[in-house]
Amino acid sequence: MTDAQRLRSDDVAERLAAMTDVIQPGGCADADTLEALAACLGDARKLIQRRAAETFAALGARGSNVRDVLLRALASDAPRQRWSAAYALSLLGEAPPVTLPTLLEALGSDDGDVRWAAGNILARRRGDTALVDALQQLLGTGNPAQRKMAAYCLRDLDARSPAVERALFAALRDPDTYVRLAVISAFGRLAIDRAAVARGLVDMLADPNASVPRVAAAVLGVLGERSDAVHAALKRASQSADGSLARAAERSLRLLT
Repeated sequence: MTDAQRLRSDDVAERLAAMTDVIQPGGCADADTLEALAACLGDARKLIQRRAAETFAALGARGSNVRDVLLRALASDAPRQRWSAAYALSLLGEAPPVTLPTLLEALGSDDGDVRWAAGNILARRRGDTALVDALQQLLGTGNPAQRKMAAYCLRDLDARSPAVERALFAALRDPDTYVRLAVISAFGRLAIDRAAVARGLVDMLADPNASVPRVAAAVLGVLGERSDAVHAALKRASQSADGSLARAAERSLRLLT
C-alpha cells in the first residue's frame, strides 16, 4: 500500500502513521501523496486536520514544494480544508496575504480553538494596514464571534489610531455582551482620547450584564484618567453589593491615587 493510499484509509491510526512515515528520511512526498495529505486537511477530526498541517510544515522545512498544493486547498469549497490550509501555510512562515479572507472567516468559527488560532496568526501581522482596515470593518459587520475577535485582534496588533478608536466607540454598545467585553479590553491598550474613553467606560458601569461593569471598572484604572467624574463613579462602584465589581473599583481607585 502506498503512502497516498494509507492517507486515504478509513483507519485513523493508519492515516496518522502514514503522516509520520512521509516525513521520515526517504519518505515519499510525490504529487499523489501531497494531494491525499491535502484531503486530510478537511477531515472531520481535528486531530487529522492538525497533524496534516504539521506534516505539510515538516515537508516544507525539508525543502519539499508544498505551497502550491496548499494554495489549491485554500480555494476549497470546504471551510475546514480552507482553514487547515491557511494554518499549514502559517506554519511555513508568515501567513501570505492570500490567507487573509480565510483567517477572517475563521474568527467567526463555532470552534473556539479555531477562532483563537486564527487570531494568533493574525496578531503576527503588525503593521499590516489592510488587515487593520479589514478588522475595523469586521468589528461592525461580522457575526458576534467575529466582532469579538476583531476587537481582540486589534488590541493584540497594538493598532492604535483615531480610526480604530472610532470603530471601538461604535462597537461599545454592541448587543452582544462578549463583544462589549472585548471592546472594553481593547480600549485598555488602544485608547488615544483617554478622557472620552473614560467617559464611555463610566457609562458601561451601568451595563445590565454584571461582567461588563467589572471589566469597565478594571480598565478605568489602567487608563489613568484621574477626573472627578471617574473617581466618583469608581467610588460608587466600590460600594456595590457585587463583590467582584467593588474589588475591581477599589483596585482602580488605588491605581489612580
